[in-house]
Amino acid sequence: MAAPAFRVAPPSLSFLPRLLPSVFFSAPSTPQRNVRLFSLPFLPSLAFALPASFQLGFPSIPSMLEDIWESVLRAVPKKKTSHMKKRHRQMAGKALKDVTALCKCPACGQIKRMHYLCPSCAMSKCYCDYRHGARLLLVC
Repeated sequence: MAAPAFRVAPPSLSFLPRLLPSVFFSAPSTPQRNVRLFSLPFLPSLAFALPASFQLGFPSIPSMLEDIWESVLRAVPKKKTSHMKKRHRQMAGKALKDVTALCKCPACGQIKRMHYLCPSCAMSKCYCDYRHGARLLLVC
């Protein structure tokens, strides 16, 4: 009892002319011309040849680089920035902020910052002693 023999057919090359440009399948005796082939795969009817010197409306690379280089050269400062201009730029937008956390001192009635000791009450009851070096001693 022999197993049925399956015969594998050699791969067909009939689809290659439809996928590849016709230059690959042309006869070697035809003279080679300087052309570019543009084709879409699976659509052989849309294949067409253009001369190599034909441009598709795109500017050449040297002219594009020249335009870019000109704009780079124009984007530089003409003079050194003065000291006053630099200081204005560095100090701009750094104004003091308004203090909104204010309240009245319950002892003397003067305005003080919230959660801080009232300066007028502190100065009237204590004095600062700086005689012992860098330490600040409050003596009441």
